[in-house]
Amino acid sequence: MGRSQAPDSVESCTRETSEPSGPGRRLWRNRLAAAAGVVMLCAAGLVPVGPTAAAAVPTRGGAPLYISDYSNNRVVKLPAGGGPQITVPATGLVRPTGMALDAAGDLYISDTGNNQVVKLPAGGGPQTVVPTTGLLRPLGLVISAGGDLYVADSFNDRVVKLPADGGPQTIVPTTGLLHPWGLALDRVGDLYISDFVNDRVVKVPADGSGQTTVPAGGLSQPAGLALDRAGDLYISDTGNNRVVKVPADGSGQTTVPTNGLNDPLGLALDAAGNLYIADNYNNRVVKVAADGGGQTTLPANGLNGPTGLAIRPARPGW
Repeated sequence: MGRSQAPDSVESCTRETSEPSGPGRRLWRNRLAAAAGVVMLCAAGLVPVGPTAAAAVPTRGGAPLYISDYSNNRVVKLPAGGGPQITVPATGLVRPTGMALDAAGDLYISDTGNNQVVKLPAGGGPQTVVPTTGLLRPLGLVISAGGDLYVADSFNDRVVKLPADGGPQTIVPTTGLLHPWGLALDRVGDLYISDFVNDRVVKVPADGSGQTTVPAGGLSQPAGLALDRAGDLYISDTGNNRVVKVPADGSGQTTVPTNGLNDPLGLALDAAGNLYIADNYNNRVVKVAADGGGQTTLPANGLNGPTGLAIRPARPGW
């Protein structure tokens, strides 16, 4: 399916009110087409999926990798160092997308089709719904070193913050967002947002000095984001089927060496600096070795539209 056209089943599911007339009609259709072209909200599955089998998984610095298996309405975990693939015991998910892990190992999932975020405690306690207000197709998530949760509230064109202390939800001060997708935080708390429909990534400084646009050239429908320890920013340049790297030192954007990506979405980095990419239309997750060892495909079974990735940070905030 091309990225510029939304099937009727997607449009009828994503539309919350009747289609407007006049000048708003084109913007409305562009929004639906952009969203549907990447995650195909509420659309039928892409390929038949068989039972989950055991998968030997390379070591990831002692941390398991979580994958949101979008069209199968589940999240799977690939244990660090190998072992069977595990389906995370999350109930009632509809089109899960973004994920984040806090310092305690609690897993947060954007339950996109249900317009909510759910939390699964690391210790195996009951699943809970994060107390949010008015979310509409939440996508990317990120958690600060202090435990604050940020949510890309995509169809509301905003990012919201849920304070760790239980305070009320607030709206991050941004300008001109249209279908925000991925989120990332750096060491000092600056927030990066992929502004999907506007083909850009913006930075919201923690000091309140005002939003700026990250100097990344030629982006088309940017989605997933990840930051390494040096502050280098990785961007899923979804419309161009590539991942780009924007170095913190300003030395110039480069393209990550990958093969055959088709609609790359979620990104994650492990403690060793290896990059993981949710290769959505290829129904796989690939690893790009930090040491230049090339791209490999992880042995994840039965994926149908992998969308989000998460690895527990090696230390709080990373």
